[in-house]
Amino acid sequence: MQALQDHNTVFEHSNSWRTSADAMVLGDIFEEGVSVTVWNRPEAPLISQYYGEFFKSLGMGIRGVFSVASLRKEIATLLPGEETSIGKQAAIDDIYLLSDMLTTLFDCDSVGVRLVPLSSAMCPSFHVDNIPVRLVNTYLGEGTEWLPKESVVTSPMIGLNEANTQGLTKNRLGQRYQESSVKQMSAFDVGLLKGKSWQGHEEFAAVHRSCKVQPNTQRVLLTLDPM
Repeated sequence: MQALQDHNTVFEHSNSWRTSADAMVLGDIFEEGVSVTVWNRPEAPLISQYYGEFFKSLGMGIRGVFSVASLRKEIATLLPGEETSIGKQAAIDDIYLLSDMLTTLFDCDSVGVRLVPLSSAMCPSFHVDNIPVRLVNTYLGEGTEWLPKESVVTSPMIGLNEANTQGLTKNRLGQRYQESSVKQMSAFDVGLLKGKSWQGHEEFAAVHRSCKVQPNTQRVLLTLDPM
């Protein structure tokens, strides 16, 4: 099976996840049993340049609920740099694009935006979110890591002993998995992660974590919640 980082992948899937270079793959999140969908897209160099240049100026980042109708204007005033700063308009347009896609997909008018600069992992342990669904996108640095449901062994298990758990890691959810089964999104990949508040599909919540941020490196993460 090809890696997620391969942007030439046309379509890749398993029982609980989907990934494709076609944005339509995001709609597969509505399928029963699917917990993660990923739209593989190439890096936008102007946006990467903008966030690299203004990383420190982002401060604590941007957090708030915005109407899609006014989002472009409001984000423009909150992002650092002049109107003519290289890459700023592209950054604004991309946040709007993803917000518009999300609100169209979930038939709502507003979106909860969180854009944060990170120099360390925000949520380093595997966990599930107590929300219906969340969009994640990394603009700078490495992307979010997640576990396919097929690779997770839930404890307790009948007959589980030390001998047959060698090579498995245990997370704080009480699940065991092989490190080699961990999937990772690339920068600019757009992921939809189902949360445990998705009505009727609580057991399919995506198990995920923030990637490690190496010393002297930067990461800029965008998350969007339909409101």
